[in-house]
Amino acid sequence: MFELRTACTLVLFAGAAALLPPTAKGLREFGSWALRPARLPFAWQAMQDATETGDAREAFARGQQIMQLVPSWSDGHSAMVYRYVLTHDDSENQSLVAEAAERRVYAGLARLEEARQYAGRREYGLLFAAANLPDIACIHFPGLAERLQQRQPGGAAAIADRYYDEAARLFPSPAVREQQLWYAPTLAASLLACGAKPSALQILDRAIARAPEIRDQELATEWAQRLREVVAKLRGDNTVILDKVFADPRFELLQPFLRD
Repeated sequence: MFELRTACTLVLFAGAAALLPPTAKGLREFGSWALRPARLPFAWQAMQDATETGDAREAFARGQQIMQLVPSWSDGHSAMVYRYVLTHDDSENQSLVAEAAERRVYAGLARLEEARQYAGRREYGLLFAAANLPDIACIHFPGLAERLQQRQPGGAAAIADRYYDEAARLFPSPAVREQQLWYAPTLAASLLACGAKPSALQILDRAIARAPEIRDQELATEWAQRLREVVAKLRGDNTVILDKVFADPRFELLQPFLRD
């Protein structure tokens, strides 16, 4: 499993590079990253060990070590933050669980903010991840929504709107909200590579639910259908036909997780 996830990491990083034309700086970054193979697997294994023992803080710290090795891997930053924030607390005290989850949400958002300085054209993805994180965390942790509401009027929705507005400011387009839907498979692939399948499925489910927001209804229907096929396969339906998914470059980074 470790070898598979390491391989998936390489696939995701290479895929991200392939989707965007490399710059001279990007090539230097990749060259620098490629010279660290001895460090990356050990850092990845350390994060896996911390995750399996249920130590959220240690897993997050180990994840940050990986991100220091590949600071421009914005999708990786998002995946690490999601794993950290959505780590379940075994405490039976719901109030304490919600309080701890609130701290992780704001720590995760702060980490995503820090990652933006290295993201370049991929900053859009970090803003998408930050916008969705609080609401998904509220689904996981009862009482968290109320705590976020007390801390900030509007709660999770207000946090999401702040990041959506920032994305619209930095990437002005009348279809900016629609464009965010195209990023869902990329974030889901990164989450799958980090072993966070439930979070990946939630991201995809939310994209399906928001598909009707696409103004071109034919495109909205087609997009939602492809997403449903991906979700069905990830949930164990081996009868689903994925020919159209595999032919769609928007799902390229998800393909390693959809093959038998």
